[in-house]
Amino acid sequence: MLKLLLNFKWCYLVTVIFFCHAQSFAQLTYNELSVQYDSPWTYKKLQLIPVRFKNAGGDSGYANKQMFNGKITSFDDAMRRRKIIVKEMSEGGADVSTLMIKNRSNENIMLMSGEMVQGGKQDRAFGETAIIPKGRRKNYVQVFCVEKGRWDNKAKSFRHAGTADAGVRKQIDVSKRQSKVWKQIDSELSEKNKKNQTSAYLKAYNDSTYFDTSYLHYFIEKMKSSDSAYGGFIAITGNRIIRADIFGGTDLCLAAYIENIKSYVHTLKPADGIPSKPKEAIKGFTDKFLKDKTTQKQYLAKNGRIYYNDGVIIQLVAYDDE
Repeated sequence: MLKLLLNFKWCYLVTVIFFCHAQSFAQLTYNELSVQYDSPWTYKKLQLIPVRFKNAGGDSGYANKQMFNGKITSFDDAMRRRKIIVKEMSEGGADVSTLMIKNRSNENIMLMSGEMVQGGKQDRAFGETAIIPKGRRKNYVQVFCVEKGRWDNKAKSFRHAGTADAGVRKQIDVSKRQSKVWKQIDSELSEKNKKNQTSAYLKAYNDSTYFDTSYLHYFIEKMKSSDSAYGGFIAITGNRIIRADIFGGTDLCLAAYIENIKSYVHTLKPADGIPSKPKEAIKGFTDKFLKDKTTQKQYLAKNGRIYYNDGVIIQLVAYDDE
């Protein structure tokens, strides 16, 4: 039995509680997934196409692996409850591309590529989607700088700062190059007239002018009223595809849900219109990475990424190549 607790305190926290073992699927293709093209969730400029697991409660021919026993929590929730420690590297001095994370709780904590932390010696964004297992051992996570003009001698405390928009996150997921991330940030700061001394991406990201909280209200309520076995969503605005986020289990999808909504909303531009991407075009997009393992590997090599935990897929991220 899965119980989703959506806590609206502060910036809408999410914790997913399990009373049974969570399922994770060995592959993420049409064999395991059903894309609900005809049942979109649409609000203003943002549309989500749900992706569901087929026969999630039974044996449909794919491997079900037990990954998490008990509870998995979002990184945001863990930070707010002080259940996780994020620090600069201490051995041999700080490292711009790595942070040390320690889980102080009895829960497994999921962090996503593009999730940001503000503080330290400079602001960072995670460069991978990962599970931080319960227990106090040190975990080392790849990060990208999102504030190239600051490197303090004394580190500040880190706090969760949201999830990057699709433009920045695509550079993290696909190019995996710091220079490309900085170039994208510079472009967005210029576009929003938010150039600043340290080229801090969060100066533009935190501008409420570009963020409509009613999107969060709508999509949170939409999820609360649903009981389907969701694996992820394809996000669309106007006539363009923002990206697809598909997870290896419903538990992971739910834990990431709110942060992904924030990322989608931050991606919206004034010029974007009401979602109008034709169904055939959306299916053409998903065919490129859900049809079979071979085409998936080829497409995501240049247009996305798959993240694993102990050899099992935890997240698939795909971007449109058009």
